[in-house]
Amino acid sequence: MKALLQAIEALSRSSEPVLIEGEPGSGRELVARLLHLGSPRGDRELVSIQAGGARAELFACNVAETSEGLFQSAHRSSLLVRDICELPKKSQRKLSKVLGTAVEEGAPGDVRVLATSDPGLLDAVGAGVFYEPLHRKVAAQTICVPPLRERREDLVPLMHKLVSALGKDIGRRRLSMSTRANDALLRYPWPGNVAELKQVARRLVVRAAGERIEASDVDAVLPCLAQRAPLEELSFEDLVRHKLQTLFRRVEGYPLSSLHEEVLGLVEKPLLQLVMDHTGQNQLKAAEILGLSRNTLRRRLVDFGLVADRAPSLRARRSAQTPATKPARARKS
Repeated sequence: MKALLQAIEALSRSSEPVLIEGEPGSGRELVARLLHLGSPRGDRELVSIQAGGARAELFACNVAETSEGLFQSAHRSSLLVRDICELPKKSQRKLSKVLGTAVEEGAPGDVRVLATSDPGLLDAVGAGVFYEPLHRKVAAQTICVPPLRERREDLVPLMHKLVSALGKDIGRRRLSMSTRANDALLRYPWPGNVAELKQVARRLVVRAAGERIEASDVDAVLPCLAQRAPLEELSFEDLVRHKLQTLFRRVEGYPLSSLHEEVLGLVEKPLLQLVMDHTGQNQLKAAEILGLSRNTLRRRLVDFGLVADRAPSLRARRSAQTPATKPARARKS
């Protein structure tokens, strides 16, 4: 976290775009606000936009054409584009064009762009989902925010601070946490990061019967995951084996056939769906990612009903043309 704070301090002085990568709930927007507040623009309000929202397209059009709307409202300030990968492709191109235009300090369009994204935005570029020139301009300066599970030494002090502050808000100034409660917190994988930690802290402050939060309180708030291994410690093979064991218990006594093909289909279909969604339904890109030929991929998509089979209609058109073509060639000879 010290390295993260040093990066924030160093980049605050710049007017160049900054990409803030991290998992949801890890504090990406907080980093953006610190970048803004530490800059010469910090005395002005930070303007924020959700890239996938209804106003995103209007914002991009105004940026490229009339310099009105949200971009104009961020004049001499900073514009935070949240989840920039969700920006429509047309908007990505227009924003890239604007960022490539030199603007004098204080002139209309003097806006610093900050953007947040999940890790792996470069993979979206490779899949054709995100515009490469925009990535090159935005990601020239990048800050990576680590997930909470990678800095567990911060977890307990953060929780104690949250519990203390929230307890004071409701008149419970002496609330503390037991050692076993701390251990229960450390066993949890925290997929929602700091945002989830805050939610859990609120629930613990309200739930605790005495002046000390016990492990039983933590287990009650996190009943499903407190005793499970973190997801990153489970291999894909272990997850599949667990599902197959459940399957065999449920079908015991029933006749089974074609099990190999059916199980492979259960894995292959969602895999194809996810890759197609990731590439924006681009079959060529999906085939490259999967290591398949485009024809093989299309056959599998048709088999699983993920795309329509156009082959029958094509054969019908060809058969309809054949009778008229052959007599014409005969007369010519």
